[in-house]
Amino acid sequence: MAKAKVFIVPQEYKAKYKVFFVDQSYKEKNADIIKGGELVKQEYQADVKVFIVNQEYKADIKIMRKNFPS
Repeated sequence: MAKAKVFIVPQEYKAKYKVFFVDQSYKEKNADIIKGGELVKQEYQADVKVFIVNQEYKADIKIMRKNFPS
């Protein structure tokens, strides 16, 4: 599978997935969707649009910061 092109949207309703950062790898959930991907600068370039949430229960994807696309 090709690397996902990821864009962080400013509003929650624009996102396909909500992301929460976890501290341990065993807590990761659905991380493969964006892990190893590439962060893009423009929304139109993205395959996956994400919104960062500050509460774990709201998240579709839980990922460690080191595994988040850069």
